[in-house]
Amino acid sequence: MLDGFRGICALSVAVYHIHIPQSFGEWAFFRNAHYLVSFFFVLSGFVMVHTYGQRLATTDQFKQFFITRTFRPYPLHVFVLLLAIALEVMKLGAENAGIAFNQPSFTGQRAPQEIIPNLLLLQSWWPGFNPQSFNFPAWSISVEYYIYMIFAGILLCTPRFATLIFLMISLMATVCLSLGLAYLMEPALQDLSCFFAGVMTYHLYRVIHNKTIPRWLHTALEVVGVCLTVSLLVSNIDHKQIILTLGFCALMLIFSFEGGVISTLLKARPFEKLGALSYSIYMTHAVVLFAFTLAMLLVGKVAGNTIVTYAAAAPGPMLSFHDEVADNFLLIGLLILIVGISAVSHRLIELRSIEWGKRLRSGGRTTLAINPMKTLS
Repeated sequence: MLDGFRGICALSVAVYHIHIPQSFGEWAFFRNAHYLVSFFFVLSGFVMVHTYGQRLATTDQFKQFFITRTFRPYPLHVFVLLLAIALEVMKLGAENAGIAFNQPSFTGQRAPQEIIPNLLLLQSWWPGFNPQSFNFPAWSISVEYYIYMIFAGILLCTPRFATLIFLMISLMATVCLSLGLAYLMEPALQDLSCFFAGVMTYHLYRVIHNKTIPRWLHTALEVVGVCLTVSLLVSNIDHKQIILTLGFCALMLIFSFEGGVISTLLKARPFEKLGALSYSIYMTHAVVLFAFTLAMLLVGKVAGNTIVTYAAAAPGPMLSFHDEVADNFLLIGLLILIVGISAVSHRLIELRSIEWGKRLRSGGRTTLAINPMKTLS
């Protein structure tokens, strides 16, 4: 069920980054979908402590954790980063052929000095780096990867006080965000706040998980939770990020029981499949959009008619056929393209890298089969 949520959120974030003025992508929900990344963080904290809370008591277990958590996100991250660099090289070649773009190649967020921080997943930690550089969705992976290691290190070194430390980290990061105290870059503070809030949500779940609640009440709580979360998402309120984090924690707690009708629907095969592809969708969609935009710019410069425009108020290029029906079909087509490419990257890169990690953990003695429908958190 949680995989279904993850898939919906990943696709919604992809829609947020697609700017097609007359499409459903301009609905208020999708224009605020970047906040859903915080839900990923809350979910990760919940799942991590559920999976590893009692399995990080020795240095060998920490080593196993390090291998697993490195081989899960890193190979796809590096592959997409290389694709982004290759697109800049292609853009440079087009510029040398006399074709000018809105932003010159290898400048700004795609400057060469940003490559090393991206390779080391440091782009969201150090103030001198640009967290939005190259494949900009990777800013969250940059933060989350090292949060995993902090989480595991605390469980290994101070198991008796781990819960208290997790609570203090979440509270301190939230206070810093609220007061604008930039002791760390904002992306790092955001992830620290949300991830460890998810950890604390799991501890609350452990306290109440044996409570018996009728199915109709579960369903009612799920409906209320979803409606309240969407209302907060599209609202214009002060301290929205912090309030939404609390809302995501409440939603996580409600759906962790998997007792209502919506939970049942989210277990359906299409949602499970979307959840399995969620990491690939999240990591590849920006490069797919960048490649498509470059292609349309080139076609437009050759044919003299382009669907790509730039506006000062927009955070990126806008795509439009200047027709509502055509624009909606364009958005649907792009989403199908993103999901299709994600299915390929999931099978050829994600699953293989997970298997490499399992082989390394077992000393290369065995090959473990992987269920492609199983999403690994």
